[in-house]
Amino acid sequence: MNIVRLNPDFNDQERRSSLFGGDFLLYSRTPSAAALVEHAKGFIKEAFPSTDPQKAQYEMPVEQFIEKAGPLKSKFTNDLGTKEIIRSILAEHGCDLEKTYFDVPRLRVVTSDGFLTAGVGYAYKAHRDTWYSSPEAQLNWWLPVYDLAPGQTMSMYPGYWANTIKNSSNDFDYDEWCNVGRRMATTQGSVDTRKHPLPQEEVQPATETRFVLRSGETLVFAAAHLHATAPNTSGQTRFSMDFRTVHLDDLTSHQGAPNIDNHAIGTTLRDFLRASDFAPIPEEIIEQYQGQEA
Repeated sequence: MNIVRLNPDFNDQERRSSLFGGDFLLYSRTPSAAALVEHAKGFIKEAFPSTDPQKAQYEMPVEQFIEKAGPLKSKFTNDLGTKEIIRSILAEHGCDLEKTYFDVPRLRVVTSDGFLTAGVGYAYKAHRDTWYSSPEAQLNWWLPVYDLAPGQTMSMYPGYWANTIKNSSNDFDYDEWCNVGRRMATTQGSVDTRKHPLPQEEVQPATETRFVLRSGETLVFAAAHLHATAPNTSGQTRFSMDFRTVHLDDLTSHQGAPNIDNHAIGTTLRDFLRASDFAPIPEEIIEQYQGQEA
């Protein structure tokens, strides 16, 4: 059974155990989450200075939108201040900053009514993050910049937590993705030609669940959960942020969510930084995952 818990009074170990069991955790807006929202809005307003960013897609051709959204996403991800606020969020939630590692935070831009569904605005098909070579110990933290509408959020499929789905993860190699796929993002217009791991059978719509969050509220879930970008029918572009965490003890003991249908090659672990000082994960730990099915 997948349980939804609101503001659970968990320590970090209890939180990770709950999430590895398939639960969803929802947290109200905290001071650091609010700071991350305002930080993101600063970058967004810089990219779209003369219009409402959520309506900008209606005021320019898709090519111009890509020219603005691509650098916006990169600036947010690579900014030191972004990483420092992520560290504060983790501290607020009681994470051990010496043992918690996070990957580079990302700003997602999901336009409405199919304006841009590829490249920098890719609308993710149903997937588990583990299909993209993430470790089973990974937890996903996701929060919107602006309040969400039901037709503007993510689709979660908790019915597949313990049920396999045929997929193409066996064709996914993370090193190839970094060297080829990720660099192609700004060249993708109407069709995304990159090699994403995809379901190879129909995802049952009756299993879909959507969480409609307000600005700065946070959804945390295991990387092994099947989820997708819900079709945006809200009339506004969705701006959201996400980052992922792993705990050193979980990596060394190979703890995490069950792997029931993932066959991807490689590992994302070199993308992770220690929360205390932004140091990388020790290479001897990464080598235990590199070249193996994630």
